[in-house]
Amino acid sequence: MQRYKKLGWNTFIIGLGSMGSKFMIFLLVPFYTFYLSPAEYGQADVIMMTVSILIPIVTLSIADGVFRYTMEKASTKQVFSSGCAILLVAGLILILLTPLLKNIPLIQNYYWLFLLLLIVQLWNTLFQQQVRANGKLMLYSVSGLLMSVLLLLANVVFLKYLDLGVAGYLYANLLAFGFNTICLFFGAKLYRLFSFRAINKALLKKMLFYSLPLIPNAILWWVMQVSDRYILTFFLGVAANGLYTVAAKIPSLLSMLNTVFFQAWSITAIGDKIKSNDGFFAGVFTIFSSLFFITTGVILLIVQPMAGVLFSNAYQNVWQFVPFLLIAVTLSSFSSFLEVSYMAEKKTKQLVLTTLKGGIVNISLSFLLIPFIGIIGASIATLIGFLITWLLRMKQTHFFQQIEFKSLFWISFLLLVAQSVYVSVCSLPNWWIQGAFAISLLVCQSMLLRKKLAMRRSAAELAK
Repeated sequence: MQRYKKLGWNTFIIGLGSMGSKFMIFLLVPFYTFYLSPAEYGQADVIMMTVSILIPIVTLSIADGVFRYTMEKASTKQVFSSGCAILLVAGLILILLTPLLKNIPLIQNYYWLFLLLLIVQLWNTLFQQQVRANGKLMLYSVSGLLMSVLLLLANVVFLKYLDLGVAGYLYANLLAFGFNTICLFFGAKLYRLFSFRAINKALLKKMLFYSLPLIPNAILWWVMQVSDRYILTFFLGVAANGLYTVAAKIPSLLSMLNTVFFQAWSITAIGDKIKSNDGFFAGVFTIFSSLFFITTGVILLIVQPMAGVLFSNAYQNVWQFVPFLLIAVTLSSFSSFLEVSYMAEKKTKQLVLTTLKGGIVNISLSFLLIPFIGIIGASIATLIGFLITWLLRMKQTHFFQQIEFKSLFWISFLLLVAQSVYVSVCSLPNWWIQGAFAISLLVCQSMLLRKKLAMRRSAAELAK
């Protein structure tokens, strides 16, 4: 019971900041669709996604090593200083490579903004991991909330009043991330943790041994989430990518939940050294999956009118691309849940193999489907890629046997898949059919949660 309370408290505190900033980004989507054309939004999104994928490559994913070894009670000063050393070298290399990098067509018009965004986010990622590992979750949350407010104000100024287009979008993100980085650095007094003398080569080797396998994992994870946008741009142009990017903003509501929970779950699971065969692990997954099933069902029910309210006329039809992306995010979240067990046991190499196979399937299907069925082909490819990854991780961790109330779990999952297919192929979904799906899912989840509560009561009585 104590572990559930600890996980719940960590989730709540992290959620205050993370949900605020991520929900703000979601609320900004209608604003972006009004002030940016599909082509402009598509280009801005490609630049930001490129920044995100370069972070683990350029930094050797050292931020994950900093988090893991700080949680292991190693010398915080040595861990942080060693991590900073990698980032200092990475920043220098980026600057030296500028004559080569600024000629890349994708980013050349906005190269200096791109470079500043990349460098700022490198440090922001490291500082966030250190602050989380130090247990300063309130600072983490408050800085996230302040960042979201600044992001809103900056977007209004740069896009509405100054009409800077793609550059304005990038300026707003640079200002917001820069502020958050400074906030974390001084708020957590991280300057006290850095010293050139504290850089420990032996410790750094251990950290890199842990973090290096996470580079291909991060790349492959990004491949499954973002590669289809590049393939869409190649076959159908940046405008199609803009439509797909907007469609992906609705499933980002689920991604918000997963990000918040993953950050809290990783602290609890790694700190308490929880393994996948632990009953607590399976119990948390039951609650986690139930939350995702219900939230996905609600979004599927209202996705069409939601798109009509949120997006401008140029984006009105994007709701048909959303259902498969919702299931993909759900599967991605289930995969992330199991990822923590690999991190807790330092089995990062095995983690990569599952992501690799899912990524290969995703890319292959994207090239196969997008030329023939367009944007919806990207959604289907993403869904199947994440499904493969999740099933492989389930098999590798022997979690198939650990799932509680298996029949109700799988019935709920299949109901959501069936509803997604229905909504995607119908130009105007019938409310009665939608209602039947929703009621069936609610009945399954109600039965599951009742059984879970009964199990908890029985365990509490036995403990007495």
